[in-house]
Amino acid sequence: MSDIIASAHSFEPGEILELFELDLSTGIAPTSTEIYRWHSGVDEHIHQIVWQGNVYTSYPIEAQGFEFAGKGSIPRPTLTVANVTSLISSLIGSYDDMVGAKVTRKRTFAKYLDSHCYISGSNLGGVCTGEGGSEASTSKSDCLDSTKNGGAGTWTAYTESTCEAAGGIWYLNSTADADADFSDEIWYIDRKAVENNTYVQFELSAAHDVAGVKLPGRAVVANGCPWKYRSGDGCSYTGTNYFDIDNNPVSSADDDVCAKTFKACEKRFPGDGTEIPFGGFPGAGNKSGSSR
Repeated sequence: MSDIIASAHSFEPGEILELFELDLSTGIAPTSTEIYRWHSGVDEHIHQIVWQGNVYTSYPIEAQGFEFAGKGSIPRPTLTVANVTSLISSLIGSYDDMVGAKVTRKRTFAKYLDSHCYISGSNLGGVCTGEGGSEASTSKSDCLDSTKNGGAGTWTAYTESTCEAAGGIWYLNSTADADADFSDEIWYIDRKAVENNTYVQFELSAAHDVAGVKLPGRAVVANGCPWKYRSGDGCSYTGTNYFDIDNNPVSSADDDVCAKTFKACEKRFPGDGTEIPFGGFPGAGNKSGSSR
């Protein structure tokens, strides 16, 4: 991070590249769906580039409206992607307009891009072995992700010697720095705004700026538990100590009723070292300090 801050404040910082990752698995697509990585192909970068071991394909893409202001509403950027190959229309048709898909915006200076090996018509940062799928990933993060391509593999970065041994051409970048990047920005596709044969435009939203989402996710109540009793989802109690609504012991499971209070939770987890899975917020009713 320190290198990129120094570059940003220098007299000749160089060209900033915008890189985009589209992860459809956060919508309705299966987790095994590949992550699409693109860059806009501006200036001389009209080919694949390699950044942090991941391959980004040059693709006509334009993003606007990412600026944050100190006040007012949260920005809702737009992402416009070329559709001349019908790739985007195909994805839209398969995955419900791609609503909910995660878009990660990455930025770095061109001078920090990875050294890479040009082999078999592609720019590659390394080789993936041991994945469970029929084809190995060409990007480092996909190779190491157990949900992609049948299972996690082993990633080995190319060097000049291994690249040439594989019949490739080695492109050395003496200023490569995989750690020199601005913070990632995470957005989600909120809706498809425009679709035609030329391009598709999406409106993006932040994770906490989605219609119908309430913050906080549940009410902050000092002495009330929202979990469903014995459901396993929040309430993990499976014991045979039974109590009624007034926390009195009873002998039958049919009479077992949780009062949904912290005391009721303590009755069922009587200091046995197990963390009490109380779903309320006991500290919410406390007042710190003293008044005079």
